[in-house]
Amino acid sequence: MRFPEFKGDWKAAQLGEIGEIVTGSTPPTNDESYYGGEHLFVSPADIQTNRYVNNSKTTLTLKGFRKGRKVKKGSSLFVCIGSTIGKVAQASEDCVTNQQINSIVSLEHNADFVFSLLEFSSKKIKLLSAEQAVPIINKTTFSNFQINIPSLSEQAKIASFLSIIDERIQTQNKIIEGLGVIKSEIIKKIFSQNLRFKVDNQDDFSVWKKRKLGDIAVKKSSNISANSLEENQGEYKVYGASGLLKLIDFYKEIEPYIAIVKDGAGVGKLFLCEKKSSVLGTLDIIKNKEMSDLKFLYYLLSTLDFSKFTTGSTIPHIYFKDYSNEIIGLPTHEEQLKIANFFSLIDSKIDIETQFLNKLEEQKKFLLQQMFV
Repeated sequence: MRFPEFKGDWKAAQLGEIGEIVTGSTPPTNDESYYGGEHLFVSPADIQTNRYVNNSKTTLTLKGFRKGRKVKKGSSLFVCIGSTIGKVAQASEDCVTNQQINSIVSLEHNADFVFSLLEFSSKKIKLLSAEQAVPIINKTTFSNFQINIPSLSEQAKIASFLSIIDERIQTQNKIIEGLGVIKSEIIKKIFSQNLRFKVDNQDDFSVWKKRKLGDIAVKKSSNISANSLEENQGEYKVYGASGLLKLIDFYKEIEPYIAIVKDGAGVGKLFLCEKKSSVLGTLDIIKNKEMSDLKFLYYLLSTLDFSKFTTGSTIPHIYFKDYSNEIIGLPTHEEQLKIANFFSLIDSKIDIETQFLNKLEEQKKFLLQQMFV
């Protein structure tokens, strides 16, 4: 796929020839005067689904910013070390990055085109990482990576076209984030009882009763390991700590249920799981008792602070026997259904917007494959 006004072959080059490669640096962490200012200090954790890095968890003062290696606005950022190797973003302003990121600061080429080129090439560059405990692509290997590049005018045309797609993706991300914020705010109001539903005849529902979580929920364990499923293929879902793991040829749970991560970094993460599915042993299965609705219980659990029940310094862990003693408010079953149905509608809207986002990202991926050589 090519714009009709352009002819001729693209020029072969190396990444190091289209801009200065800047490997990030970290100002001394034992000096507080370097940190907590208004300048971005970008790490891989700050590179998410959006194209542009607008915020960073850690920031630098002017002193810290001058101490680091400056990366110009518009430069492309590429994670070269660690589990997230291959992630790509673009600097929305002048910034400093840590050592896990190589940046391409280009003065003679279109910065937006360079970002799209790097995004297109990211999987191939990732394959260059050394096979060791911590994957890494050194600066020389990164700089020597072979690419093809068109004239400046064609770069500008391609960059402008792809930027339209990226802007739509960014807008879609904001829509999803906004719905998530609205949901979180309403959940807080409803479960603090500052916002209440009414009976269909507009009467007030009765006062919520105080109960222990264990009075309305029951826990069940799983003994399924990921290793035992390597060769297994089928039609039934099995969930892990990151969500859907794969499809297998059996299921353990007949009815829908809640899964909660009980071990590791994702402790307390919740999933509302479909019927005829299973979970790995790193998750517990939570089911509702007769006095509670499953979906209501799921939204109720999302309001709990599981960090206060976490034990273990190396591998965090939570136990049902601990958080089941949490005192919660329990409305009537009719009000539970109204609450659950309301939030289900919001979740359905989020799912629809997420599906549209996925389609946009697939469209962009297709365009990158067709437009770059």
